Amino acid sequence: MFNNLRIKLTLINVLVVGLILLVMMSGIYVANSKIILRQSEQIMRVMAAEAVSGSKSQLPERQRRIFNYFFAKVDKNGQLIDTSPNLPITQEQLALLLEKVSHLSPHKGKVSLNNIESYRYLKHSLTDAGETVYVFVNTRSEKEILRNLLAALIVSGLIGLALTFFGSLFLADRALIPIKKSWQRQKDFIADASHELRTPLAVIQTNLELVLDNPRETVESQFKWLENIQIESKRMTKLVDDLLFLARADFHEEMQDMACFPLDLAVKEALAPFEPVAVKKGITLESSIVPNLSILGNETRLKQLIVILLDNAIKYTPAGGSIVLELKDKGSHIEISVQDSGEGIETVHLEKIFERFYRVDKARSRQSGGTGLGLAIAECIVKEHRGTIKVFSTPGQGTTFQVSLPKSSRRGR
Repeated sequence: MFNNLRIKLTLINVLVVGLILLVMMSGIYVANSKIILRQSEQIMRVMAAEAVSGSKSQLPERQRRIFNYFFAKVDKNGQLIDTSPNLPITQEQLALLLEKVSHLSPHKGKVSLNNIESYRYLKHSLTDAGETVYVFVNTRSEKEILRNLLAALIVSGLIGLALTFFGSLFLADRALIPIKKSWQRQKDFIADASHELRTPLAVIQTNLELVLDNPRETVESQFKWLENIQIESKRMTKLVDDLLFLARADFHEEMQDMACFPLDLAVKEALAPFEPVAVKKGITLESSIVPNLSILGNETRLKQLIVILLDNAIKYTPAGGSIVLELKDKGSHIEISVQDSGEGIETVHLEKIFERFYRVDKARSRQSGGTGLGLAIAECIVKEHRGTIKVFSTPGQGTTFQVSLPKSSRRGR
């Protein structure tokens, strides 16, 4: 699929450039043809004026010889009076040319000699004396110049198309890199989402079958199976909500309800439900929150960000460990950090933990109800607020998530 797309992009680019080159080369060829014609007619007029006045020619001999300019003067009876010195054709050929041109009404044009050579002519009549001056130029040199020009343009065009083809292949490869990554990411996302949804659906299906196999049992006796169904339903609902959030983030849907609110109070509200959880698990939960600190953003989303970071810290911090939540004022920015003394994250995982469905310990994450979407959502929330999120970790010593948010978070893309 990508190879066909690569070829299509390349061919389209080559076709467009080819059409542009064709138009440009046609314009150059036509423009040069007109320039050569104008120069030729101008030189013929000069030669006609010199023949009439009898003055010495000011045209370089080399130019007249290369382009075969020559003139002939005849009287009113058509008798030859004078010709150019070093006439490039024979007297018989000149007589034939004069006979043909004398019967033509236009004062300038083109005439052929024996269907082999063609000449451009200019006729200048002297009314008082009844004489006529004919100036001729062989078009062979003009044709040779235009032929060489056309050959040069064709060769240049072919070289240009060849360079365009290989350049387009290179650019197509570069352009397809993010597309390939996005495609692969989408495939992985769909595969992971299907896998995550399959597990709770299978559990729900199994427990429902157990309930249906015992239709006469009481609800109380089947409470275990019904509870399992409820747990998995909640888990699936959360997973679907997370997937919808990430889908909206992928389509860059604007976040609503952006307003200025006291972030310090929001952080305290997000922290409160975790205090009894930490006590129950034997974890020391401390906080350092700067008061009266406001920010322009979405209060619900920023609370969700704090919840994700705290939930992640509690999951991976053993009993006897500690977690510190800090909210600092950094002038134009606000810094939120969550530091734990848990098991830490190995360096190989640090660059991937914000990827969707990525888990350092898949088995443990599934047991704790994790889906591998929390940190991906946290990163999306931070980006929506035009902030940054970083992670620092030392295996066996703990992990720190550091979020930096501008106070005036005007969203723009």
